[in-house]
Amino acid sequence: MKIGYYLVLSLLCLFSLADMSAKEKDKPTLFSREYRSKGDTLRYRILYPEGYNKDDKKTKYPLVVFLHAETENGSDNQSQLKYGSSLFLNPEMRHFYKAIVIFPQCPVGDQWAEFKKDEMTGKYSVPIDPFQTKSATVLSRMIDHYSKKSIVDSDKIYLVGISAGGMGVLDLAARDPKNFAAVVSIGGAIHSERMKSLKKTPIRLYHGAADSTVSVSYSRDAYYELKANGSKDAEIIEYSDKGHSCWREAMSSSDFLKWIFAQSK
Repeated sequence: MKIGYYLVLSLLCLFSLADMSAKEKDKPTLFSREYRSKGDTLRYRILYPEGYNKDDKKTKYPLVVFLHAETENGSDNQSQLKYGSSLFLNPEMRHFYKAIVIFPQCPVGDQWAEFKKDEMTGKYSVPIDPFQTKSATVLSRMIDHYSKKSIVDSDKIYLVGISAGGMGVLDLAARDPKNFAAVVSIGGAIHSERMKSLKKTPIRLYHGAADSTVSVSYSRDAYYELKANGSKDAEIIEYSDKGHSCWREAMSSSDFLKWIFAQSK
């Protein structure tokens, strides 16, 4: 009897260890990476999709690039995960929306897109003809690098950004609209004249109507410009009682990821 008892116990332990091993193997990991090009370096984190097998050369995945706000600028390759990462790490979201997700980090002293900040009021403004920042230039090269990989579906490259990152994704898309299947800006800004090049790109603009940092008028004007130029895939979603930090509400909306992953070039 004792032999049988210990045999059963041993088998249960083995099954338990195997189950733990399988769960550990499937545990999502945000790998720390550095992209180097022409003497420049951009730190980033990358999340591979559920069930990803590096030896599988036939399966292609969408690529999501998530740009953080100015307060997450740095060199620790960690701060940029403060917002957004939990959404893509969510087991249910990973199951339904299999994608490669990249979280680059903008260094201190640089920006994802050119903007000016009024030190007296704290308000941001954007120029009509901005230069491309150093970080954005390196990021463009990195996106191009990944878009050519066999595991990436180049027809499904998505840009998502919050605050200064929202400015960044709009700036990137305006410079090279044919590269991106969809753009989501949350609390971002761009000069409305630059939206003409994006009339064929699916765009969602989320903004808090009470935003005292980046005026909601930027998103409204961008949306009106898109519609005036015949855009059929532009939307603006306002939160009447929210200020600048409306990304929690935006990213927790029921169709946030559903809308993004439904887009394709």
